[in-house]
Amino acid sequence: MIRIRVLDGQNVIGGNKILVEGEEGCILLDFGINFASWGNYFEKFISPRTGLIVKDLLKLNLLPEIDMYRSDFTGSLDLPKLSKEIIFAFLSHAHNDHMGLVGLLREDIPILSTTETLALTVALSEINSEENSRLIVDRRTPGTYPVREDVLIKPNQKSNKNPIKRRLIYSGDNGVSSLPLSKDLIENYFEEVDIENSFQAGSVDAEVLPVYHSVIGSASLYFTLSGIRILYTGDLRDSPLPEEERLLQEIGENRLKLANSTREMIDATKGKVDVLIVEGTRTKESHSKITEAILYSNVYEEVKKHRDKLIIADFPFRHLERFHTFLKVAEETDRQFVVLPKDYIILNTLAKINSDWDFRRYLGHIRVYHQGKGSWKGWENRLLQGEIFNDPPIEDILIKPSEIEKSPGSYILNIGYYELPNLLDFSYETLRGAIYIHSNSEAYTEDQNIDFLRLLRWLRYFNIEPKGVREKDGSLEFDRIYHASGHISPEGLEALIEEIDPRIIVPVHTESPGWFYERWGKKVRLNSDIILY
Repeated sequence: MIRIRVLDGQNVIGGNKILVEGEEGCILLDFGINFASWGNYFEKFISPRTGLIVKDLLKLNLLPEIDMYRSDFTGSLDLPKLSKEIIFAFLSHAHNDHMGLVGLLREDIPILSTTETLALTVALSEINSEENSRLIVDRRTPGTYPVREDVLIKPNQKSNKNPIKRRLIYSGDNGVSSLPLSKDLIENYFEEVDIENSFQAGSVDAEVLPVYHSVIGSASLYFTLSGIRILYTGDLRDSPLPEEERLLQEIGENRLKLANSTREMIDATKGKVDVLIVEGTRTKESHSKITEAILYSNVYEEVKKHRDKLIIADFPFRHLERFHTFLKVAEETDRQFVVLPKDYIILNTLAKINSDWDFRRYLGHIRVYHQGKGSWKGWENRLLQGEIFNDPPIEDILIKPSEIEKSPGSYILNIGYYELPNLLDFSYETLRGAIYIHSNSEAYTEDQNIDFLRLLRWLRYFNIEPKGVREKDGSLEFDRIYHASGHISPEGLEALIEEIDPRIIVPVHTESPGWFYERWGKKVRLNSDIILY
């Protein structure tokens, strides 16, 4: 017998937290932030109190009431205990709606992921420093007056550090040791366990299967618990069509290898799955046929039309495949691609983890923007001081706005909404007629609509021409020609489920679970607590 508890991520997109309980123990599938629920209470300037974060989130029903959180945060809290231990927590990929709360999990719970997801999780937590997603943390202690005794504070002296050591299980080459961390830091905070894709944890057979998604390192998990074979897809997108394969091969062999990973996962599991826990993000959609290959062609044609103009590219940088799309366009149009220091850190981190994504063959087309910040901290400071990722030397590729101003048509500048103040470094003449390419998702919430309208005001002020998004009569319109969804199409999802042919289907990460029931009827389980024999 197994019990599947969808703790979060049902009837909503994101926030996946799924607990599968069997005779051997429990498997936790992702531990992300449910941004829909989170946004009911928090926004940029209203956030959980760090020293009380677990208690705060439990009170707001933003965390499951289960005894699985760091002991320093829970203290005297009396939370319901599981009948069996959690064998491991699987992180399918490094998006916050899947891993954004992993830093709160109890330290004795091993964390399983691909090496790329592991590296991104560590790198992003060091750059963003949010306790709920950090893997490098110290045990907190009760405050002393004037701090309230129920508020937990972290050590403020190096000599008082009390590391929380996490056990990391990863599939692939290299791990935390490839990151810009000292040997002492690695030894104090991590215990690494390198595995092949297939492995055994206790008496549980499991296999990490890479899939195609909008962040490198995404994977599904195929495992057997209490004799029942389970496949958790995580997030994934369609495999390429034959005509796309040809273009992807031209862009780079690694692109085709990545794009075919969903197909390989299906081939490895079809006819061998009892329970399919599957995403359904796009089941409401029917309009978008844009793929990464088509996107590359669209971006290339747009950039080629504006030879003398600065190009501003807006896309999420952890989407490394999209970065390589713009980098390839920069090479083909004889431009240099300019990234921010924090993004250069991510780029180097993933290149060291997986040689498929080594950017050094494009070094003549990459520069790092020297931002107008008054102070630099953490990894960014170490980068600019030449202490990490200094091959090539940072001074050789660091670029100031004055250099870009000399020849704007020679550059593609990667900045997004939160980096818009960097535009103030440039003259009106440089920005007049520049092209902004929106290669990101569209607005889905009222707050996002407000952000986009603000972004467009910036562009109008400097006479920058937007591509991919516009304002019309106070409303936003998105062209969808420079952005490809990271999620599988309805047609692709239906074909995937038919081919895998599971006995039971559990939809998650979807706002339309009825779409599944219409097609597979009683095979589909829509309740959040499922018991199977």
